[in-house]
Amino acid sequence: MADFIRASLTDIHIGDRLRPIDPAYVEAIAASFTERGQISPIMIRRTPAKNKGATPFTLVAGSYRTSAAKLLGWTEIDAIIVEADALEAQLLEISENLFRNELNPLDRAIFVMKYRELWEEQHGKINPNGGRPQKQGHDVPVFSAAGRQLAKEVQERLGFGEGAYKRATRIGQNLHPTLRQAVRGTEAETDQSKLLKLAKLPADDQLKVAAALKESSDLKPVLNWLKGPKVEVDPQQAIFDKMASLWAKADEATQRRFLDHIGDKSDFSFLERAA
Repeated sequence: MADFIRASLTDIHIGDRLRPIDPAYVEAIAASFTERGQISPIMIRRTPAKNKGATPFTLVAGSYRTSAAKLLGWTEIDAIIVEADALEAQLLEISENLFRNELNPLDRAIFVMKYRELWEEQHGKINPNGGRPQKQGHDVPVFSAAGRQLAKEVQERLGFGEGAYKRATRIGQNLHPTLRQAVRGTEAETDQSKLLKLAKLPADDQLKVAAALKESSDLKPVLNWLKGPKVEVDPQQAIFDKMASLWAKADEATQRRFLDHIGDKSDFSFLERAA
């Protein structure tokens, strides 16, 4: 059973988080704390040996609330103590963040893929090609149906629909880590359609986009540059190609009918050659 306590902020070890802290969002939460107080407690677990006993608790979920409390100069914060090991603690962090719906599309994809990574630690690697269970390095089993099992668990535990899960997975699996960092602070970070478009690019092109974003955060000219210069099409050539294609599809009677309609067969001998 979880215990509710008033925890000292100096007793809580923060550790590495799955997403960077946005200072503006911390300020917004701090303003909410000032106006309404802390409504939702953070989640912590007991780690009595951490930092030689200096921090008997480790943060599980609530890094923004913790940062806001520190910004306001608070010394204590409302917290729930949960019984969890390091792996389960990360699963709880992911679950809470996704349920609170505070994640942008990029972070949502990262959290879903982290959930997959943790799930594989418990259940074995997923074989993307299906087939019979196999053995990989370190005798880790691969399950043919594991992907479907994971998808079902994520959707049930995290409240995802199937479509949302597939889109988040597509971004998480295919977006290169270098580009993932490069889109931070750009419009693509909060635009799922742009992230999906980037995730479709070959790895080499993704690295080129990442390098270009270091110079400018505007994604549109970068993607246009990848497409290369626009090829100008001769409109008359397009008409010729269409006429030649239609001529090749026509039977002999239709061809003769057309030539009779034109009135001078010799002027259109090129059509017969094209056919």
